[in-house]
Amino acid sequence: MQFHGTDITRIHMTTRDLMRRASATHRDHLYLYYVPRQSSDTFGAFEEKVNRIANLMSGTHGIRKGDRVCTMSENIPELLYTIMAITNIGAIWVPINNMLVGESLRYIVESSQADVVCASAGAASVVRDALAALPRSVALLPIEELPQRAAHCSAECQCPAAPDDISMILFTSGTTGFPKGVLHTHNSYIRTAVRGLEVLGTDSSHRIHLYLPFSHGWAYLLMLGGLYYKCALIMEDRFHAATYWDTIERYGITQDHWTGTVPLNLMKSPKIPFEDRACLGIIGTFGALYAAMQQRWPHFRFHSLYGTTEHPFMTEVPPDQIIPGSDGIPKYPDEILIVDDRGNPVPCGTVGEIVCRCRCGVVMQGYYRNPEATAASLRGGDLYTGDLGYLDEHGHLHFTGRKKDALRVRGEMVSVEYIEHLLNTHPLIAESAVVAYRPPEKEALKEDEIVAHLVLQKGARLTPEEFRSWAQANLPRFMSPRYVVFRDSLPKTATERVQRYKLRESGIAHAVKLF
Repeated sequence: MQFHGTDITRIHMTTRDLMRRASATHRDHLYLYYVPRQSSDTFGAFEEKVNRIANLMSGTHGIRKGDRVCTMSENIPELLYTIMAITNIGAIWVPINNMLVGESLRYIVESSQADVVCASAGAASVVRDALAALPRSVALLPIEELPQRAAHCSAECQCPAAPDDISMILFTSGTTGFPKGVLHTHNSYIRTAVRGLEVLGTDSSHRIHLYLPFSHGWAYLLMLGGLYYKCALIMEDRFHAATYWDTIERYGITQDHWTGTVPLNLMKSPKIPFEDRACLGIIGTFGALYAAMQQRWPHFRFHSLYGTTEHPFMTEVPPDQIIPGSDGIPKYPDEILIVDDRGNPVPCGTVGEIVCRCRCGVVMQGYYRNPEATAASLRGGDLYTGDLGYLDEHGHLHFTGRKKDALRVRGEMVSVEYIEHLLNTHPLIAESAVVAYRPPEKEALKEDEIVAHLVLQKGARLTPEEFRSWAQANLPRFMSPRYVVFRDSLPKTATERVQRYKLRESGIAHAVKLF
């Protein structure tokens, strides 16, 4: 197979190297434009702010190489300065999903052994409440104030890290249990950023739309890719369907990345004339929506892919090989295998576990403080993904689901076990079981709604309204059940395992809709 493109195995950089190189050649060029404030940073201005905050962290706050530092913030420029400052001083960045609260938030801080959390004003109270319940002291730094606090610090900063040092712990969505901390190096994510943006022919003339939250690895890939290709990022606080096309036109955006329900929301909106004039390259995971997208935007360049937190970009659908349901072919020089439960390859068209034989150095280094899970997923040079799929006669991968129970809710993969753990912390709930309900209108997206089956403590009373209020205060929105069923008991086997299939069969027939 002939390969045309960047050999990412030749890339050896830290995030500090990456930023310094971009600033050296494009110092006065636009790097970051923030739409809500209409503010901008050149590559040079971005570097100076990052370096000052890095010096503040290492000097005033004593953060050293290898220390874990969490961030929890909506998309604001100060978040990007802070992320880069953390990794540039050799510390390890730990992003926290903005929707986490209570126990799920504390779990990330404790599991990562972080001593510092940098939070925005909007997240500070939730973080403060979570930290108060920890048995140890964790510092809370206000992200928006860091540039001003660092104004007196030097604009030059040295990086003690090496390219193969750990730069981040990105927690999984917990599809097979509790979230696991995925370890990535400076090199692995820079290489993945280069690989991911190369498919759209990215160069310094491009303008990339960035609205994805930084608790997801893809936003960070865009940030690093913008530095590598020396192109501009046009950032919003979140996705805004109503003003989407106006933003694309107003700021001359040439590239976007559609995930979750974004393409469906855009297709539901009335078409405007600008859509026929726009020229966009789009990366995402489109599945059954691809044909409808191609029909509405026939002149757009769509690139679908498959990846995981452990290896973000394993496959790509070539534009000249569009096959319904395909998640693409392996990215050079990797290989995709489909194996049975014993690890033996299965025939073409047979569903089995998706295994990636990684030869490009972007696969995770393991799970933080979890050698058992690491050994189960990394075997030699192979990553056992825990996903199911098959290879067709053209060598294309088709993803079919998770090996263990998991739900996809509002763009997030959610562990059934973890939701049940959180539900069972309610003082009136004796036990719970969670299953999925998929409304017909969400079939194309493979999106689920959560149905919680609850058994209360003997003599306890809990109304649906009271449960909804508790869930809003204690669960992330994407983990909050939309439906609840109160039961006297759960159907179980003779060995006390919950018979989920019986709960699934009942659907929402006896459920109360909460929102």
